[in-house]
Amino acid sequence: MKVAVLNFSGNVGKTTVAGHLLKPRMSDAPIYSIESINTGADADGLDVEKMRGKKFGELVDELMPLDTAIVDVGASNVEDFLKLMQQFDGSHEEFDFFVVPVVKEKKVQADTVNTIRALQKIGIEKKRIRLVFNKVEVDEAVSDEFAALFGLAEAEKSFVVKPEATIYANEVFERLKAVGKSLGDITADETDYRARLRQAADEDEKELCVRMVALKRLAVTANKNLDDVFKALFK
Repeated sequence: MKVAVLNFSGNVGKTTVAGHLLKPRMSDAPIYSIESINTGADADGLDVEKMRGKKFGELVDELMPLDTAIVDVGASNVEDFLKLMQQFDGSHEEFDFFVVPVVKEKKVQADTVNTIRALQKIGIEKKRIRLVFNKVEVDEAVSDEFAALFGLAEAEKSFVVKPEATIYANEVFERLKAVGKSLGDITADETDYRARLRQAADEDEKELCVRMVALKRLAVTANKNLDDVFKALFK
């Protein structure tokens, strides 16, 4: 499976989707970060290959022999990326899905509609365009916060939208940036930091242990949520 993650809006959590939702559940697929301005997935402790949107031809050549890949397209590169996809006729067929993350701000939702329209213009059919709702508070109703998008999906039937494809707000993602680790790193870390805390001799070591205990607890909740989102997104 090959997936492109994109939105004309920035700060919607494309890197969270690419690196923390998709990569661990796609056989550790390689991430290609198409960035020129915004910080990409490498800031979250992820191994990525960086490219400019204008090197689309090189990207397609690299993707063709692969079974799995994730392409994280930064907001500043989406326009070039889609223009070149049109020039390379049929190149969108290299992607099984186009995942569009969205947050509740009205401008972002408007940009999301424009992103969907641009994908449609290239000829990408409904079943391959999937929305992911991101940074949603647990007490918020997705169908209310994103009513316009649910309405558009019902009226035009041009993309797939499921309320279960919701990533809830979790401070673990910001904390991961501070320690330069991925969610997978935290999950795979079998260190007993509570035991280590009891034996810690200096304040720096104690602070590290406390931080890691909190991170591991938050990671459990985040992973359960992401498991559910992945199942909903691609079923």
